[in-house]
Amino acid sequence: MNSVQIAGKKVGGNNPVLIIAEAGINHDGKYDQALQLIDAAVQAGADVVKFQLFKAEKMYSKTAGMYNTAKGEKLEITEALKKTELPEEWIPSLMEYCEKRGIGFLCTVCDENGADVLEGYNVDAYKLASYGITHVPLLKHVAAKGKTVVFSTGAAELTDMERAVKTIEGQGNNQIVMMHCVAKYPAPLSACNINVLDTMKLAFPEVIVGYSDHTEDPVKAPVTAVYKGAKVIEKHFTIDKSLPGPDHIFAVNPAELAEMVCAIREAERNMLLDKIPHLDPEILGTTKKVILPIEQYLRKYAFRCIVATKDIPAGEIISKDNTAILRPGENKRGIEPEFYEMILEYGIKAKQKIDGGNSVRWSDIL
Repeated sequence: MNSVQIAGKKVGGNNPVLIIAEAGINHDGKYDQALQLIDAAVQAGADVVKFQLFKAEKMYSKTAGMYNTAKGEKLEITEALKKTELPEEWIPSLMEYCEKRGIGFLCTVCDENGADVLEGYNVDAYKLASYGITHVPLLKHVAAKGKTVVFSTGAAELTDMERAVKTIEGQGNNQIVMMHCVAKYPAPLSACNINVLDTMKLAFPEVIVGYSDHTEDPVKAPVTAVYKGAKVIEKHFTIDKSLPGPDHIFAVNPAELAEMVCAIREAERNMLLDKIPHLDPEILGTTKKVILPIEQYLRKYAFRCIVATKDIPAGEIISKDNTAILRPGENKRGIEPEFYEMILEYGIKAKQKIDGGNSVRWSDIL
């Protein structure tokens, strides 16, 4: 198996499992809290701490509406996300602090601009969330940079995964890490289907596989994934589950993160000695990679499609000036991102007026 570079660490082959502590948006827009998250990840023994880089207005349609959080709250999605944006000016100092503390820095990118910003800091890897797996233009843009591409597969099917791999490889890039994932926050242990890792290894033998865990238990699913061959484990964490941001409630606390790291390292030692314990069949689940019923909400809500960014009169050409690839939220879904380049290339016109904020559907242009 080939190995790749992520945040200065070698991953794959006989290298140790890479443990990513997912700080995500749990800094709540506070720089000092971001530093505390880095300190907690270091203290727990994680290899890498990961943040998310996005602009709320480049994430969702302006009419996306409300979102059901893990806390059971209904929030206006764009306003909620604005409070959790990672300011670009933080990046160099966060990277410097990570280097000083001896931990790798990684960031999820959600659009092309975010990838270009990170490229300016000479990162060696890019992470894409599950909702980016169908965003073919973004996959191409990131893959063309020639660095490691890590992407999650929550709420995705094998066909989505295959298209993503072929898109990245089509840019001459074979540095790929694919993360099994369940797009539910929190995810029940019974939905993990860790056996899907076997399917991924069989279907994509050239790709390094990992597991991004959203269960509340710090150990069970991540350790099972390690025994099944995951080379990367990612887990959301927080310094305090009671903080007001939407992602704290399902994240592990620092003590649980440390417990997970210890359990993973113990599993690795056991594997070297061929001491594989009995694995829980409920967590192993099925080998079938399908969109689970509990993932349907986010598949419809957060997987991107073509959206009108302003009113488009009938007869106007569809272009980057009047459309973008965004998450539709509560709006009806539009045309999938894989067709965007073709629509732009052929100068296709709107057949009827498309209101700004609405998804662009085939019936609008054909």
